Amino acid sequence: MKPIKLKKLQEIHEHGLITTEEFEKKKKEIEVLEQSSAPPAVEMPEERQEESKGEAKEVKLKSDKTLIVTAIIIILLFGTIFGLRNFGQERPKTIDELHELNLKGKLKKDEGYLHNGVYSFVKFDGLWYAQLVSPKGTRLYNIQFRYAPRDVEKIKIGGSLDSNLIDNATEYYVTFNPTGQNFSAVALAIGDFNTHMTNIFFKQPIAACDKNETNACANRPIITCDNTADLVLYVKEANNSAVYFDDNCIVVEGNGFDLVKGIDRVLYDLYGIIK
Repeated sequence: MKPIKLKKLQEIHEHGLITTEEFEKKKKEIEVLEQSSAPPAVEMPEERQEESKGEAKEVKLKSDKTLIVTAIIIILLFGTIFGLRNFGQERPKTIDELHELNLKGKLKKDEGYLHNGVYSFVKFDGLWYAQLVSPKGTRLYNIQFRYAPRDVEKIKIGGSLDSNLIDNATEYYVTFNPTGQNFSAVALAIGDFNTHMTNIFFKQPIAACDKNETNACANRPIITCDNTADLVLYVKEANNSAVYFDDNCIVVEGNGFDLVKGIDRVLYDLYGIIK
């Protein structure tokens, strides 16, 4: 009704039947009358408000639960797909199984390869294993190395070693500088060499020092490449890496893991894997 009354009032004013002052006064009266006659706002009872809030909360909980269930289903779905993809592809559990796969060309390059197309090398628990026949041809071994042939084949070996001494010696000296700085690397290198010499070549190590300057060397033989004709492994700490043979003496020089690499290079030469 308000728009109709205001329209009529506007027409009367435009025809000059009432003054502007009277028009404004009547307009205010119409607006006040309309406001007083408007229906009052209906307030929702308190109980109904609480009920409405509860319903909204329940809807939210249901929505959250639906999202959680959906997320779980998605996770299970992806897990199932991943499991099906790898079903029947159980990783080999033994070194022999790895060698079998390697010979079939089913391993990645960082898992295994054939060196020179002949020697099978596979990686297991961080170490490289090769299947080799013992020097006397009596046993088949899975022999472990810290480095694969491709990792050390660029290391050159100078000099020459008395092959008759290597073949016939039953013992050998292991000597080093007792006042050196990095005993952990020296010990690791010597330990690796001794494992191969003892278990594969059947030679027993004799612990020695290259100088008598510590209590640990008081009762040990003092050995260098110059004072014995027996077989010797001489591990020297040095700034520059080098590997060379000196008739009866195997010398590995370097620092840290370069010493360990040098030992593996010597072993590959003794096995005839790298010439």
